[in-house]
Amino acid sequence: MPVDAASLPDRDRSEVAAAEARLRDAALAGDVAALDALLADDLVFIDSAGRLLTKQQDLDLHRTGTLKLTRLEFSDYRLSPLGPDAVLVWLRVEAEGSAAGAPFAAALRFTRVWRREGGHWRIASIHATAIA
Repeated sequence: MPVDAASLPDRDRSEVAAAEARLRDAALAGDVAALDALLADDLVFIDSAGRLLTKQQDLDLHRTGTLKLTRLEFSDYRLSPLGPDAVLVWLRVEAEGSAAGAPFAAALRFTRVWRREGGHWRIASIHATAIA
């Protein structure tokens, strides 16, 4: 069971929050280089359709323009330590854009596991679920 974020050191809390902001900005800009730096090489991503994606597959969606995001609004943002170098984040996301050329708008719940690697926070796992 997640622990209260108050038990997470302030520095880790602010670093993960800043990384989350960089992730949102990179996804909106389609900035594959920035996304590459934020995603762990062994990323496990389960998208809202239940598909398992690798880091490369996720990056390719942005690189090819198959996924274009025009709005990502984060709310109900929470985090909890999982260990000295891992943090669980869960949040609600209102997203808009196009997927394979078709416009979409979706309300999603995300969980992400951030892992500190070489002094930098990178996402090791993502799970997305469509919500009402």
